[in-house]
Amino acid sequence: MSTQLRPRARGNVRAIVGATVGHTIEFFDFTVYGFLAVHIGATFFPSADPTAELLSSFAVFGLAFFARPIGGMVFGPLADRIGRKRVLVLVLTVMAACSVGIGVLPGYDSWGIAAPIVLVVLRTLQGFSAGGEYGSGSAFLLEYAGKGRRAFGISWLTFGTTAGLMLGITVVTALTAVLGDDAMAAWGWRIPFLLAAPLAGIALYIRAKLEETPDFQEMSERKELSTSPARDVLSGGRRLALIVGIGAMHATCFYAVFTYMPTYIGTVNHFGSTFSLISTMIAGAATMVALPLVARISDRVGRRPVLLFGSIGFAILVFPVFYGVTLGNAALALFAQLVLGLLTATYLSASAAAMPELFPTAIRSTGVSIGFNIPAAVFGGSAPFVATFLIAQTDWIPAPSRYLLLTAICGAIAATV
Repeated sequence: MSTQLRPRARGNVRAIVGATVGHTIEFFDFTVYGFLAVHIGATFFPSADPTAELLSSFAVFGLAFFARPIGGMVFGPLADRIGRKRVLVLVLTVMAACSVGIGVLPGYDSWGIAAPIVLVVLRTLQGFSAGGEYGSGSAFLLEYAGKGRRAFGISWLTFGTTAGLMLGITVVTALTAVLGDDAMAAWGWRIPFLLAAPLAGIALYIRAKLEETPDFQEMSERKELSTSPARDVLSGGRRLALIVGIGAMHATCFYAVFTYMPTYIGTVNHFGSTFSLISTMIAGAATMVALPLVARISDRVGRRPVLLFGSIGFAILVFPVFYGVTLGNAALALFAQLVLGLLTATYLSASAAAMPELFPTAIRSTGVSIGFNIPAAVFGGSAPFVATFLIAQTDWIPAPSRYLLLTAICGAIAATV
């Protein structure tokens, strides 16, 4: 029997590695925008007020998230009809093409109002692509992981998301160190977007070699695929409510810690972009280590205890963390982001599995694509913009902690239902 199991085990590892590599590149392309928001704002939304430039840049960042539910409505049902693998190849192709487009797009000085308009279109298409990536990827990894190891198996999806961020941070940090701030502002910020072409080529080759999940193949052979997966998902009110509550915390804590915090630490509190990116790299590395480890615990004790620990801990510590960053101590700021990163890893290790587990195989990709992308748009995508806006309106630097506290409460409530 052990001999028979080895090929299947090797296939599972190959599938997880292949899906994770592709997901890493997908989210490198999608999230690197956030690390370059200051330069993009100055290039496409020039203003005498730096805060206005940053707000405009983050508004476009958030707009991509609001395209995610639309992408989920298209790609989620498609993955439940034609397979997860085909959709994963398709969405990565769209994402990479848009990244290269942003990298070569002339700025406002050259194209005038057309430049920010095209930028909005490209970012919207990236959001459209990301809307199909997460649902298809979560279904793919969950179905390959098997019972008893689902949280561990799907933790590599969030590992890939974090790795994509880390790759973006590494590239941006290295370029800033080599080129300097002036060159980065003038043209260096374009290089990470142009890297999408070779990186995506590698990831697409790997994804093309993957096999479809055994669960989907069996359902397809038995002709048990859903003919209307979107309708079937939308008819399940309780499941949708749960995934929205869990997803709100999942998306907000992740993008607040790894996309907004670098700006908060580096720009708002004047620690500098290099330090803020290094701080985020340390928090991201710790998160990547913690994700599969805590996921194993979740596979043993269940999703609810881990979800509650992560959300309640986040709620308790979010204000002290944001306040601590304002005290002017760089080491304290780094430690504060590290703490939130570990709490984020705790919550995500369970939520990443809890969301697709809410839906049966026939509508799993659709359920996650629709259910998760709504809170990702409303809460996660708007987090940097809302945080910046709250500080500007209240003149109180820790103001973003209120917003994160609200979503942490939503996550805790969803975990208890």
